[in-house]
Amino acid sequence: MKSFQVVDTLLFDLDGTLTALGTRMWEPFFRAFDKLKPDFDQQIKQEVFEKILMRVIETQMERSRLLKVKLFFKAINDSGASLMDIFRVLRLVRKDPLAFKELVPIEGVAEVLETLRSRGYKLALVTNAGDKTVGRARKSLDILNKFDILVTRNSVKRFKPHPEPILKVCEVLEKKPETCAMIGDFPQDIQAGKAAGTKTVAILGVMAKYTTKRIKELEPDVTIFSFGELLPLFLGPQLNS
Repeated sequence: MKSFQVVDTLLFDLDGTLTALGTRMWEPFFRAFDKLKPDFDQQIKQEVFEKILMRVIETQMERSRLLKVKLFFKAINDSGASLMDIFRVLRLVRKDPLAFKELVPIEGVAEVLETLRSRGYKLALVTNAGDKTVGRARKSLDILNKFDILVTRNSVKRFKPHPEPILKVCEVLEKKPETCAMIGDFPQDIQAGKAAGTKTVAILGVMAKYTTKRIKELEPDVTIFSFGELLPLFLGPQLNS
């Protein structure tokens, strides 16, 4: 087990780490696809969407207003749907008032974050999501309003897996990277943390069967399966003098 005694600042990803990734990102497509093809095999549909989502988000390295559209077209195409079906589903997604806006906190996250904060850790959010998404997240996960800094895609020029968002946290909070830990559920979180020089903690979570192999290759300092496992790792800052 790696030692985290020098760590006094914890950086968290949003989607999949603090909030349910599927609820915001792929369920809008599920709802639309179900309306168009209610008899389509549900297991095949879920596997297609999860694989495409993992691939697109992991390789996201630049601003792309078309990211969700690219995800959509790849997913529907892999499902064997026709071009006409693609446009029909897209139209239904655009009419969905909750599409990409519904953020549901992962169970137990708020309590764990509050405990870590009470132990004296600085808390930071480092996400590739935009300001509007984080604004909605703050309403559903109130503890975010107590974070020391929130870094979104609107705060930087380059996104995870680039280290810029993490280095921005270090600059604003006047922290050295080695006293920080980047915590996330995707390979890009671990890549960004390592590139910045922080400790890294991978949470496998619900996407484990798609991310585990790549995460292991990146060799994070610690790999855990659930958010609650952070508490035994971070008992309180004990900085060396």
